[in-house]
Amino acid sequence: MASRAAAFVTESWYTGAFWLYLLLPFTLLYHVITLIRKFCYRAGIFSSYRSCLPVIVVGNITVGGTGKSPLVACLVGSLREQGYTPGIVSRGYGSNIGPGDVREVHVSSLVSDVGDEPLMLKRALACSVMVSPSRALAVQALERTGCDIVIADDGLQHYALARDIEICVIDGVRQWGNGWMLPMGPLRESLAKINTLDFIVVNGVGRDGVDWRDRSPNDVIRMDLDPGALRSISLDGKDEMALENLKASKVNAVAAIGHPERFFSTLQQHGLQLERHVFEDHHLFSPEDFRFSNDLPIIMTEKDAVKCRELDLENAWYLPVSARLSGDLGAQIIKSLKTKGWFDG
Repeated sequence: MASRAAAFVTESWYTGAFWLYLLLPFTLLYHVITLIRKFCYRAGIFSSYRSCLPVIVVGNITVGGTGKSPLVACLVGSLREQGYTPGIVSRGYGSNIGPGDVREVHVSSLVSDVGDEPLMLKRALACSVMVSPSRALAVQALERTGCDIVIADDGLQHYALARDIEICVIDGVRQWGNGWMLPMGPLRESLAKINTLDFIVVNGVGRDGVDWRDRSPNDVIRMDLDPGALRSISLDGKDEMALENLKASKVNAVAAIGHPERFFSTLQQHGLQLERHVFEDHHLFSPEDFRFSNDLPIIMTEKDAVKCRELDLENAWYLPVSARLSGDLGAQIIKSLKTKGWFDG
């Protein structure tokens, strides 16, 4: 029921439903609160933690999935190639972690302890990953691991952590919906935020025809998510299968992510026929969730797969994706950090 209500509201944001104007008073209140909160941080009334390491925040200004985690994975790889040792901090959504707690993510960690996205990144990248509701505490823990760059997965609006680089990922198709802030629209903060960003990454569509408010073309990068081979959802996860092997086949497509339609669209573009099963973002799966009325193959996202390894599912696969960028964002980040006094040169 909750997932259906959330889907209805989300669809309304992007179709301009008239009933949303009933929420205008709440949106105005939300806007005032965000402005007061920003002022308090800028005036020093609320304190921000300044790390001894450069901090890069990858986030968005809208509710829902835009492709932040694939970009984070891409940046980790790019920075490693340049000789740096990046680490990741995350809120750990969906975990049972307490307000003042910090946990290091291990390959063997449980989703309930650290969250699905941090565990997915840890297993894919094998870099240091720390989770905490307080990103400042997570960064402090990461400082003791030998990392020399911090990447915060989400947290663009988490001003308790000072940052050196802000990267906003925008869904190139949906963009910012009706342009209103929560709860009337999908915006977490005003569109004026775009003017202050270091880099904008557009997921799926180029910047032609989009008002980027006189941003430099070098600051706007296109990102495409390339699907890889399907991988078996099992404890070893060694079996692989080309996505093309299921062309024209009917499958159970399962998604518990912020924007499931992007995942479904990818499968359809490769010729698969879908029985769709949508769950709330960060949903913790149980065997009952997979008691379908058919024995079709099960295909899900990599983020969902980390929650299903121990469920002993048969004929179940996940689709990994990798980010492909139109420019060398990693090199641009290092150049920007050096101009701000980090590293040599």
